[in-house]
Amino acid sequence: MTSSKEWQKNAKRRALLALGHRSPSQPPTIVNKHAKDSTTRAKYPDGAVWSFGENGKLFEETDPFVEPPIFVDHGLNLKVGKETFLNSNLFVLDTCLVAIGERVLFGPNVCTYGATHPMDSAIWQGIKGPEDGKEVHIEDDVWVCGNVIILACVRVERGSTVGAASVVTRDVPPFHFVAGNPARVIRRIETSMDPEYRAKETEGQ
Repeated sequence: MTSSKEWQKNAKRRALLALGHRSPSQPPTIVNKHAKDSTTRAKYPDGAVWSFGENGKLFEETDPFVEPPIFVDHGLNLKVGKETFLNSNLFVLDTCLVAIGERVLFGPNVCTYGATHPMDSAIWQGIKGPEDGKEVHIEDDVWVCGNVIILACVRVERGSTVGAASVVTRDVPPFHFVAGNPARVIRRIETSMDPEYRAKETEGQ
């Protein structure tokens, strides 16, 4: 659990990766979203160049594609793999590790909640009490459609797709399509990436 003092300390490190908004009236203009050098990605109306600054360290090794704005609660516990697309209004509560694999696609308005609280209000006492958390894992080659909510202690396994507006409350098996509230398995995805599918194809030849 995270104490209120730790929470307040980490709150200072919250990463509003909103492509450098200095004020609501002065959003920057995107110049080149794919630019490797973050200083060439956007400029303000007055000509000033936008930079990730400290927040850029979150992504300096993997350099995912970011469609701003996105919000990360602490920034200390978010890990993102290569060639991953983080869509606009992604919201991440990373009280514990939130691990996103490679080649993951996010639709807009996805929320990933690694934070929880005790249900007993006598314990949490507003913001005075402890904040709990559980890890979230989204493995390689996953597609998370728009407006999805992924709760704490969930693993979305490789090659799966989560349908729009789903609420994921439990693990998603690899190479499956899930949807609904709560999300449930709709069908298996037939793909050459799936070892079981490849084995069946080989047997049929």
